[in-house]
Amino acid sequence: MAAYRLNLIQSLFSVLVFCKPALTLDFGQSYSAGNSDLLAPRLYTEHDLKSKGLSDHVSFHPEGASEGFYCHYPDLKSKEWEACNDGADSRWCWLRQLQAQEGESHPKGYTVTTNYDNYVPIGIQRHYHLDISKQTIAPDGTPREARLMNGTYPGATVEACWGDTVIVHVTNNLDDEGSVIHWHGLRQFYNNDQDGVALTQCPIARGSTWTYNFTMLQYGTTWYHSHYILQYADGVLGPIVVHGPASAPYDVSLPTPHFMSDWVYRKAEEEFDNEKDPVVRGSKADNILVNGIGRSKEAVAAYNGEDIQSLYPITEILPGQRVRMRLINGAAGTSFIFSVDGHSIEIIANDLVPVEPKIVDSLLVAIGQRYDIIIHGLDNPSPSGNYWIRTHPADGCNTFRNGLFNSTDSTNEDPLDPRTGILHYGHSSATYLSLPDSTANTITDFSCARISEQTSLRPVVPWSISTTPLNNLTLSTFYPSHQTENDEPYGNYTHWLLRLDPLVEKQGGVSFHNPLFANFSTPSLLDFTNIGQGANDNVIRLPYSSKPTDFIHMVIDGSLLPSTNQSDLDPDVIPLLAHPMHWHGSDVVLLAQSEQPFDPATSMDTWNYENPPRRDTIMAPAGGYVAVAFKPDNPGVWLVHCHIAWHASAGLALQMVIDDGQGMVQSMLAGERMERLGKGCEEWKADLGKVVDYQKEESGV
Repeated sequence: MAAYRLNLIQSLFSVLVFCKPALTLDFGQSYSAGNSDLLAPRLYTEHDLKSKGLSDHVSFHPEGASEGFYCHYPDLKSKEWEACNDGADSRWCWLRQLQAQEGESHPKGYTVTTNYDNYVPIGIQRHYHLDISKQTIAPDGTPREARLMNGTYPGATVEACWGDTVIVHVTNNLDDEGSVIHWHGLRQFYNNDQDGVALTQCPIARGSTWTYNFTMLQYGTTWYHSHYILQYADGVLGPIVVHGPASAPYDVSLPTPHFMSDWVYRKAEEEFDNEKDPVVRGSKADNILVNGIGRSKEAVAAYNGEDIQSLYPITEILPGQRVRMRLINGAAGTSFIFSVDGHSIEIIANDLVPVEPKIVDSLLVAIGQRYDIIIHGLDNPSPSGNYWIRTHPADGCNTFRNGLFNSTDSTNEDPLDPRTGILHYGHSSATYLSLPDSTANTITDFSCARISEQTSLRPVVPWSISTTPLNNLTLSTFYPSHQTENDEPYGNYTHWLLRLDPLVEKQGGVSFHNPLFANFSTPSLLDFTNIGQGANDNVIRLPYSSKPTDFIHMVIDGSLLPSTNQSDLDPDVIPLLAHPMHWHGSDVVLLAQSEQPFDPATSMDTWNYENPPRRDTIMAPAGGYVAVAFKPDNPGVWLVHCHIAWHASAGLALQMVIDDGQGMVQSMLAGERMERLGKGCEEWKADLGKVVDYQKEESGV
């Protein structure tokens, strides 16, 4: 049986190469004792299976998949294995053996309780082609030139099954910009060069195609987006769906994710000028979109009962039905409170981590976060059969052109309508074209922290966290801050940064007080020995370890720097704002989230080390802190950054170097992988003088 353990490849990293046709190493579990098949790349596409008559394997259409989409597991023979996700009450199970092995009392397989850090089924290759181009669109009636994937907003869905290898060919058809595409939340285990950021590759030159290659070690809901300057705020993004098991039963799964975003009428680079303007004080959004659909008040007022789907996305449901929905927040600057009038929702996954089911009446979805939820249909819906789906900007985590749009004390002169979609019951008495008259759920907390909610989600696959980290926590406690012009002590805001306490810098002889600026022509991964030499490299070096009990601890503190004289401190130096922080290359556990400043003497006494929430994007509350932990088992150069696009572009980021100090990262990339990265940089450099390169004021991340 061609399958094997993830945790054995630590000693085999040197064989990870980028092959042609594009293949990566893939990881699965062998249930046969003594199996020595450690390396088994996914050799087949769906076309190969059909053309070569390879039909004696597990193959099935997962619930909610697009038409004609099938999961295939070529190495799991149909006489020995079967799909078990074949009914509403069996969603927890994905694949199972038909008979137990000798000495075993029950069949084994891949379920929601399988430790996906160690075991993954072997699927097939799936190829996707994405083209980036300019196109004028008007998602809410106001036209603007956007940058799109395959001509749509959001872009085409990348769909796969747990264990598939996905090969994405991205062509840059822009006439004046490069691009890189990041696969948000995918760990890229031992696959750092596929992360799609300016630290790991040069931008894709105009007219060139770059191929990304990665294996779906996780399953659930996520998204891809440009990590080149501010392109994702201009439209370069799209959803990713990875079919797999679930932690609660449901009847149907919606084929299209619920993709929430804000929308800016100006080109994002032009709007970024407001981020650096001390008078305007921050970039602004103009509207809210769901699945690329928005509306003006005039359009709603003029609605005559026809073509309602041009104004609102419609979600269909039947009485008593349990409907799985995938939520994605792909906004540039707005976190949202999601709710459905009169309905409860059941959380079954956050980011790409299955969680123990939890029922709520509303849910904070911060920028970059994703949730898989189940909407529980009413047994006796209203006669109209229509209920509002609401996407309300979270208090303190939104900036719109007309002012803040908060639940109370809003400064917005012309508030937007948070009613952004319709849940429609398809029973005989429903009036499909009528607008809902439903009443909003009673929501008492519209904040963008919602700490009790965020800290209560328990992963199905538990982790126990070491209380003793491998690193020095004092040198891993960072403060979102404003850089000052010419590094003067106060005022004159120019950029954001993640900085150490200046007193710690002085005592430790380290310098960490600049925004991160990427060098597009010399990515860190290709200049590994010189990382940290630049004033704007913002590097934290962390020791590699494959031991499952070893962890790194890190604190992001959104309060004032403890060593500053707060009575004299200009508030522009460290504005008290919430920051949705995103970690590349790792899932992180939430040890603590507090609206109080971090106190190294007492705060750690309250931390949760037993199966805390686990995800890749976590909100650092305004004036408070988050403490996280992660396994340093994924060698490479990885970004940590605020996912407010304007803040990331202003430098609010750092790069983590995870290495064993013995050349592990360089050895991992030796050969074809490094040659390929080098050729991409040669193309970029040859085209560099012909494009409008990013300005000095923009971080490149």
